[in-house]
Amino acid sequence: MLDSNAELVLGKIFESAIETKRKVGQIYQQFAELFSHVPEVEDFWKKMNLNQITHADWLEETKESLSEEEILSLPEVELVLKTHSIRNLFDKHSDKEIGTLHDAYQIAHEFESSEVNNLFKILSSQYISSEKKKKFILDEIEQHSQQIMDLSNRFADVMTEIKVASG
Repeated sequence: MLDSNAELVLGKIFESAIETKRKVGQIYQQFAELFSHVPEVEDFWKKMNLNQITHADWLEETKESLSEEEILSLPEVELVLKTHSIRNLFDKHSDKEIGTLHDAYQIAHEFESSEVNNLFKILSSQYISSEKKKKFILDEIEQHSQQIMDLSNRFADVMTEIKVASG
């Protein structure tokens, strides 16, 4: 993630966003392992992980398509602030213990409705040249957020009862 002493250029914002998406994916993979005893829940988290990896790959492709001048340009202040906000979000959740599906859901919901996706949306909408791909990615983000809500709806009555796998 963006080091506060790092050179503030657009390329660093992209690197931070890519790392963030991969890190969120790793968290979702950990959730899959924690709930491996509930196949439907395990599959859900595995799919969420794959979505994050795909998002990171799209950001990588976008960054690679930029000119060196763009990569070295100063980013908008909004992008820098979002990047710092994301770092604070990870700090907030770094020591949280996951005991139930509800705990995992709360963290995922916060990631999906936070600056993590907002930064992804901005970078996608501003730096992807293909309108078709831009629309696809923005639709994907909306579907992804809806998947989190669907998990909540599907397991609403038992979210606090589904515990992590022991051992």
